[in-house]
Amino acid sequence: MKKYIFFIITALISCNINAQIPFLKERDFLKLEDWSFVKGKFNGAEALNFDTSTWSKVKIPHTYSMDAIENIGYYRGEAWYKTSLQLSETIKNDRIFIRFEGVGHDTQVYVNGVSVGKHVGGYSAFCFEITDAINKNGENTIAVNVTNEPNYKRIPTNDKLFNFYGGIYRPVQIFSTPKCAIDPTYFASSGVFVETKLVEEKRAQVEVRTHISNTSDSNNIDLKYTLVDSNNEVVFSDEVKQVLNSKNQVVSKVINIENPILWNARKNPSQYTLKIQLENNNQVDIVEQKFGIRTYNFDNDKGFVLNGEPYRLFGVCRHQEWKQFGPALENKQHEKDMDLIDEIGASALRLAHYQQSDKMYEIADEKGILVWAEIPFVHDYTGREGGNAKEQLKELILQNYNHPSIFVWGLWNEVRAWKDPNEFPVGLTKELNKIAHNLDKTRLTTSASDRGITSNMGSITDLQAWNKYFGWYSGDYSDMGKWIDESHKIQPTIKIGISEYGVGANIAHQDRSKLEKPKGNIFPEQIQTEYHETTWKILKERPFVWGTFIWNMFDFSVASWNRGGVRNLNHKGLVTFDREIKKDAFYFYKANWSKEPVLYIAERRNNKRTEDVVNVKVFTNLKGITLKVNGKKIASKKLTSDYKTIVFNNVKLLKGKNTLTVLSNKKHNSLLDEVIWFVE
Repeated sequence: MKKYIFFIITALISCNINAQIPFLKERDFLKLEDWSFVKGKFNGAEALNFDTSTWSKVKIPHTYSMDAIENIGYYRGEAWYKTSLQLSETIKNDRIFIRFEGVGHDTQVYVNGVSVGKHVGGYSAFCFEITDAINKNGENTIAVNVTNEPNYKRIPTNDKLFNFYGGIYRPVQIFSTPKCAIDPTYFASSGVFVETKLVEEKRAQVEVRTHISNTSDSNNIDLKYTLVDSNNEVVFSDEVKQVLNSKNQVVSKVINIENPILWNARKNPSQYTLKIQLENNNQVDIVEQKFGIRTYNFDNDKGFVLNGEPYRLFGVCRHQEWKQFGPALENKQHEKDMDLIDEIGASALRLAHYQQSDKMYEIADEKGILVWAEIPFVHDYTGREGGNAKEQLKELILQNYNHPSIFVWGLWNEVRAWKDPNEFPVGLTKELNKIAHNLDKTRLTTSASDRGITSNMGSITDLQAWNKYFGWYSGDYSDMGKWIDESHKIQPTIKIGISEYGVGANIAHQDRSKLEKPKGNIFPEQIQTEYHETTWKILKERPFVWGTFIWNMFDFSVASWNRGGVRNLNHKGLVTFDREIKKDAFYFYKANWSKEPVLYIAERRNNKRTEDVVNVKVFTNLKGITLKVNGKKIASKKLTSDYKTIVFNNVKLLKGKNTLTVLSNKKHNSLLDEVIWFVE
């Protein structure tokens, strides 16, 4: 077996032994992290002799749009990246590829001054073969031209809901394969697709489709399949010899699995690992893919049903950006976000409004969190973006096909085809729905509406969900329950989901009397907490609602906004933009959703009081707790609320500093939370 090795010649290249994407695990690759960068339009910058001496040095992941967070308005235009490398003698006869996991938003890639490909779309991966363009005997220059300016032929067509961050903000790899390989250029996917065909108690059946690309002079291949379970026990192995009929061919294999272990969300997120080894002309290409076996359906009365049992989907939404980094996140930031989503106890996650890092789906698989994955077809439309919407949907599905956590493909969010049923988005949605089912027969489609129970865009996708903000933009909190019940009664066959609900909260604002909703300058944190306390009760009591998703898990930037006392920020998150502070509402949900012990005094940041008699609200899932003030026991109470809240009424405070402490009643399993409040 021949080993493929890149020699690192230039300091602009670094190698990471851990693949960013699983199917590069068995392939030798380089992670291209060090680049030269310039913002602006420079004609001919792809040329080898173009002077880059004044360009900045940057590391990937990188964005040039941090001004979208820091100021009102931001740069929307072109930028250039360049880097260099040399290849070793051992791979002169091999195929060379370059893969970008995400670039915002339109990208042209050059190798040694020659264009090797163009990609339109800021959230999906793309992969080009560069074998013919690469110089195997000397230095190579890779140039990338990118722009984040609005494009009426690309989704989304504008940035009214979230920023268009420019730059190479996800990892880039160069890698090699033998001449006969499992195709990495098929929509930048792994080239391996595992479809569950049958699930029974004692047997499951999956079909494995392997896309093969062959440029060798031999059509004879040997495919070896090895399947192991989550305990690393081999449950299937086979070897198939075959003659290829064409340069690009799909080879199918049916695998029967005895006594299958189901992927059962948080209860048991068990996965299988499939290793496919392709041999041709004594050269080997290997791809590994994880997958899970599960069944699910949606019931008009029971909601979501997983593996034959009702399973409540209580979830959050997530945008892919941090205050400190924008979208240019490393694995540790994605892991931090997923740890917080796991900590709160969410059973579902809506990755809004676009394809996100492969790492997010991978962690969701491992933690057992169900995922709604979607394309950025949002709000306004031009009638010219249909081709790109279809392409981005294909990329989303094929690049993430094997993730067991993904249960629905989202086709649009609040697309405003309000006038008549013949508007452009209606026809496009029907086409997108057809594409989704042709590519993936195992999952349903969904969409997020801000209209009524029926609309021009409604009832096209298999499922429908609604973005509802009762009590924030209009009406009262209680209207959520009224709307759901009336809609369910009027349209009992329509399965209802709540794709977004929430209100803004600035942790610096603690005077509820000064609320200026929904677009003013004061968003008191207590208002957000009260909203979620009321709305969660409504949603919990309606099991026929197939899924609910809080908007949003984290604060995020919208460059045109000036609300809640902080410019460029949507404050509806349960966690602050920098990930430093979990708001009170976070702990309310953690107490209700998580199995981990929770003990948290609410309104802790409202620490300057004008009254010396207060109510002390505690979010907890413990059976009983005790309150002390300034070291003196005030009372002990048992948990009787179904909503994990204990309130100590009419607690007397002293003038000046007061230390409030709550403790669990069980000494052998003691927990403690403490706050300091001042009475002026």
